[in-house]
Amino acid sequence: MAEERDLAAFAAALAEDVRDRALGDSAGAEFTENAFAEIISEHLAEIGMLDNPIVCFHQGRFGAGGVRLNGYAVPDDGERLDLIVALFEGGTDQRTVPTADIVRIGGQAARALQAALRGDHEQMERASDAYAMMHRISELLEGGVREARVFVLTDGLSAARGIEPQAVGNVSVTFEIYDLRRLMRTMATGQTREIIEIDLGLMGLQPIPCVAMPASDGEYESYLAIFPGEALYRMYEEFGPRILEYNVRAFLQATGKVNRGIRDTLRDEPHHFMAYNNGISVTVDEISTEAAADGLKITGFRGLQIVNGGQTTASIHRARKRERLDISRIHVAAKITRLPPDSVEVMVPKISRFANTQNVIQEADFSANEPYHIAVERLSKTIWAPGERSRWFYERSRGQYRTAMNIEGTTPARMRAFRDRTPPSRRFSKTDLARALNSWSRLPHIVSGGAQKNFIAFMRSLREQRGASWEPDDAYFRDAVAQIILYAAAQRIVRQEGFPAYRANITCYLVAYLSHRTGGRLRLDEIWRSQGISTGLEALLRGWSRNVDRQIQESSAGRNVTEWCKKEGCWMGLRNLDLPVSDPLPPEWGSASAISGGTEPGPVSADTHAAAATCMRLPAETWFALHLWGRRTGTLAEWQAGIAHTLSSYASGGWTKSPTQKQATHGVRILEIAREKGFDPISPTDVARMQTDDG
Repeated sequence: MAEERDLAAFAAALAEDVRDRALGDSAGAEFTENAFAEIISEHLAEIGMLDNPIVCFHQGRFGAGGVRLNGYAVPDDGERLDLIVALFEGGTDQRTVPTADIVRIGGQAARALQAALRGDHEQMERASDAYAMMHRISELLEGGVREARVFVLTDGLSAARGIEPQAVGNVSVTFEIYDLRRLMRTMATGQTREIIEIDLGLMGLQPIPCVAMPASDGEYESYLAIFPGEALYRMYEEFGPRILEYNVRAFLQATGKVNRGIRDTLRDEPHHFMAYNNGISVTVDEISTEAAADGLKITGFRGLQIVNGGQTTASIHRARKRERLDISRIHVAAKITRLPPDSVEVMVPKISRFANTQNVIQEADFSANEPYHIAVERLSKTIWAPGERSRWFYERSRGQYRTAMNIEGTTPARMRAFRDRTPPSRRFSKTDLARALNSWSRLPHIVSGGAQKNFIAFMRSLREQRGASWEPDDAYFRDAVAQIILYAAAQRIVRQEGFPAYRANITCYLVAYLSHRTGGRLRLDEIWRSQGISTGLEALLRGWSRNVDRQIQESSAGRNVTEWCKKEGCWMGLRNLDLPVSDPLPPEWGSASAISGGTEPGPVSADTHAAAATCMRLPAETWFALHLWGRRTGTLAEWQAGIAHTLSSYASGGWTKSPTQKQATHGVRILEIAREKGFDPISPTDVARMQTDDG
């Protein structure tokens, strides 16, 4: 059968992807299983099934039974807990996994809830990712979480239709099984969502009356309908964010003006809801209808997606489930568009973009087909690494690398040639790109929030700084790849150092600190030319990594370290460290990059580096006080007072813009003058007094 052939090919491709992901890791089989869990979890995050998954292996005993986890995920509202457990063998054959094994590991994951409730994790090594995971689970349970899902992931075939829900204390636990067949269907090339089948009758809902517009030359057809609030509630209750693939995946709480308005209308004026609400826009792959005496009615959908109206849908669900509001009088206008498969990627983003007039969905949410990403993909196909023998591959959409390999690798020899020319180690995705660039941009607290959140933040920032139609050039691409190389090197160093916990956080904070200490003027062109980092820079990062780990743990002051790393306060504390640098400095030290916006190419001496570090340790208030004092007393030349004012603005912006070599040198001289004159600009009283004196 065709599907069996597809399964065999998918199994082989998946096993190869896992090997590529685990390449070079010293953790052996355990990491191979975690690599599998990472790949699948990332995909489930992309299709909206998981929010910000964190992969972490833990296996132990709880009473007479075992506990086993490969990770967890918590949505932004913190009202549900998702647990991840994997069963991975890595073979290319289509092996069958006994139902008993699926039930067993699902139960072992659920048992972690019992262990966390009992506080068994307090006996674990505290400086470990496993302890951090179990501690976080315990916090969530103590905070009132009452729903949990267990995702059982396997690279085998399972005949299990499901696992019976369980109750662990006050927590209701349900199970999702993703075996090889389901993974293939949801991870097929170009597939960005899991196909959802909705039969209104089976859900206990009545058919929905509609008005149909005939298809236009077979391109699409549209329907107008009025959805009962109960229908939207039931759909969201069963399928959750999966029906919001082209919408913002996380419900942003009822805090924004529009969300509060929806909530208030649901509570106070439900009979006016349809009059006040703009309705929803829905796309489907297929729609089922029946002709009745009173007109055409919808009986089901295949591939339903709410592309505009996610806030409306989630608000109705929240009102019914959490606030126990009566939604029987709620109705929502709906425009339903059936699209042929070949037009989905083009039309869905446009439908959502043009239809949305409430909470504006950020353009970042449609970014796979945006000019920026298309340009990066084009550049990756035309720019060769030094030596002109290999290239970097930008996987703009999941599966592109595998597709390219299958197209070009029609024989074993051609397959080898493709992998030599485009090695798997030089493949990078949208989230890889965003992670490396945001780390270098000194946003490790954003990177620590998870791949999807970081990516959206990256795109929003890019759009704000560059505009909607900006496209990167060759220099940008080379610098971006250099940052990816740097991040990968830091990742490897952190792994080799054997930190038991917080490796991902240490990595992004380490890169951010390097960017901070160099003023963003590392010679990225040197990293691009060598396609790696020097032994000097590697030794420096290796030495710093221990200090970074110590700082983020100590500064957490008893808080959950993983959560603390997501706070800007964690970064603000770490960037004030004055870690030692080598003498001589690494060869990469000291040129401006196209991305960081530096303007002073050329080497930077250790003295100049120290001057910049000194300036960047002082807050904005200090530099502003120096500016006022120098100008009022005439002790500083006008241009020196101006430099102090400039450094104050850099500091108030979190030093995202670093002082130039000249500014740093003059800044240190300004501090020396202040000390010679006995002026202490750090005193808030002095600042307030000088602002008053200055008028």
